[in-house]
Amino acid sequence: MTLLFPFNHQDLIEHVRHVLSLAQSVGFDIDDIQISEVKESDVIHIDDSERRQIISSDLLSVQMNNKADYRLHYHHGFVESDFPKLIQSMTLGDVYIDVHSEFERKDIWSCREEVIKASSGALSLTDAQEHFAWFIVSIVLDFPLEDAVMLARAGSVSRETWPSKREQFFTPVIENSHLAIKVGWAVRASTSVFPTLSKSSLGLYPVVDNVEWIERLLKQGIKTIQLRIKDPDYPNLAQQIQKAIQLGEQYDAQVFINDYWQLAIEYGAFGVHLGQEDIETADLTLLASNNIALGLSTHGYYELLRVVQIHPSYIALGHIFPTTTKVMPSRPQGLVRLALYQQLIDSIQYGEKLGYPTVAIGGIDLQTAKPVWDCGVTSLAVVRALTLAADTQHVIDEFSLIMAGERDGLR
Repeated sequence: MTLLFPFNHQDLIEHVRHVLSLAQSVGFDIDDIQISEVKESDVIHIDDSERRQIISSDLLSVQMNNKADYRLHYHHGFVESDFPKLIQSMTLGDVYIDVHSEFERKDIWSCREEVIKASSGALSLTDAQEHFAWFIVSIVLDFPLEDAVMLARAGSVSRETWPSKREQFFTPVIENSHLAIKVGWAVRASTSVFPTLSKSSLGLYPVVDNVEWIERLLKQGIKTIQLRIKDPDYPNLAQQIQKAIQLGEQYDAQVFINDYWQLAIEYGAFGVHLGQEDIETADLTLLASNNIALGLSTHGYYELLRVVQIHPSYIALGHIFPTTTKVMPSRPQGLVRLALYQQLIDSIQYGEKLGYPTVAIGGIDLQTAKPVWDCGVTSLAVVRALTLAADTQHVIDEFSLIMAGERDGLR
């Protein structure tokens, strides 16, 4: 990979080299990243074998390059109340840094879903070059735009270390009329109380697609399991869910129902698991009022910091490795990012303690379980590792040995 900078931006290059060294210190592979300068350019090019990305900024040129993938505006002079009109002209990749509002600062951007997103915090930006360097490196490391914005702000606070504490990060905005940001659950759900779980109660966490697997695995000693039926037209769907919940009660196990939250409420489920797209439509307040535990999927810094505002029972982190069981919009996270997300989560309040229970998911088998477990997660979610096993009890026992053993230390 090659990073091409406009000529005469040596200070920025040094900032980028410093952030790359911090990335290397936490485990990212930067050995193939080369930095060069080119004349007659006012943008940064990121070239690798798969694609070319272009970053433009008013730190590089007065004139923004409209063909760039990302356009960072630092010297814009806008305040939050300007954005009802401004957002009509924002296009994918526009990022406005340090927008002033009455009581705080906001970073506002047009994200990959072509909607406006924002994060907010109390501290104003003090070093634009440092912030820009963190953004560049985050894109180089293949973080999505929303995570690059979150990391750039946190990194410009932490400076000499990779950011790992909640107080270093801005907070994703979930409700703002000026920015046309409105999440259905935002106002009510942020005050809801979901049941907290003891970390030791999760254990190995199979995800299966029928009630026969639920019964088989509960008989073999599994204490946490998820029923994930992807097809809403699945024959006898309601009966499958009802039976799964009854089996959980029979075997004193924590059975989570994926997606079908109305049926989960109707039949008195222990828990519900929702993806990012599902939380926009589910009645989270109703789930909380029925004392149903809530698990939520996340795929990075932004989503993680977004969902902790509704205080779920656990957070799923994924997908760690490539998986064939579900079409995923995000790329595999890998072990380095998993360990970093876990460090951040360990600094976030959960009930009376620090650190949410976490479930790692995505391509985990007996060969990869130990390094995933060493990242500090609470639970391992498995699918094919069990459903394709010739001897499921043996596989369960092997996972149990891994999870009962000493961790080699966080990555």
